[in-house]
Amino acid sequence: MRKMRNLHLWIGMISSIFLLVEAVTGLLLSEQWLIGQTERGEMHRAVQGGMNAFGAGQASGTGASTTPMAPRAEEGGSSLMMFVRQLHEGRIGSLDIRWAVDVAAVAMIILTATGIFLSIRTLAAGRRRKQKRMTPAPETT
Repeated sequence: MRKMRNLHLWIGMISSIFLLVEAVTGLLLSEQWLIGQTERGEMHRAVQGGMNAFGAGQASGTGASTTPMAPRAEEGGSSLMMFVRQLHEGRIGSLDIRWAVDVAAVAMIILTATGIFLSIRTLAAGRRRKQKRMTPAPETT
């Protein structure tokens, strides 16, 4: 049982780092004003113009294209795929639910960060217990 708990703890710690990165970057992509972008399409136009996300120009031959990107062909996909894409973008049909997606992202960030913190404390407490068991008791005379 102890090995199972340790396995769960370490897999959770490692995967939570990736989950935290995904939640933070997803929130930043959804709410671009958090990184100083004023308009939703500003980053898209910068990439089309040969600039990366940080505003630096890309050298020719790196895959940057100055021609506009082809629009997404949503009519060719299944209705399930369209629903998943819309949900990911924060809308269901014409209903805007970006606020709910943002709340979920913030909740995942908080839960993941506190989970990492609690896991680190659990590991530290286990290490202290192990050291205490290994330290010989003082002799009384």
